[in-house]
Amino acid sequence: MQESMIELVVALERFRGDSSVRTYAHRIVLRTTARELAKRRATRAHIELVAEIDREGQGGDPERALSDRRAMTRFYEALSALSEKRRNAFVLCAIEKLAHDEAAAIEGVSVETLRARLKHARADLERVLADDPLLGTYVAGGER
Repeated sequence: MQESMIELVVALERFRGDSSVRTYAHRIVLRTTARELAKRRATRAHIELVAEIDREGQGGDPERALSDRRAMTRFYEALSALSEKRRNAFVLCAIEKLAHDEAAAIEGVSVETLRARLKHARADLERVLADDPLLGTYVAGGER
């Protein structure tokens, strides 16, 4: 919130009046939030997924825990290989579990554009992870 307010104060001198101040401020807040989410989302998703793997592996088979960690490494490598637009769509919808309209607002695109990016991201990930049934199932998860 503080970052958004700072950005708003700095940006007000560039305000041309092409829209309402409210719309202008809303876009600044969305962009500031999107930048912050971009910094945090990969780290948070990684921490949550690794914690889930650790919980499953506690008291269990160490070989399975190692296999799960390797699968997650493959997943993050495949995710990193996507274009930023496709990766953002996938992370926002599949990992962050945001609705398409919320994710589209964060990305500043139409819902149709976001859905297309998400579809292409899933296809790219499925192609790369086709030999991994666990990850392929996760990636192929249904549309929200």
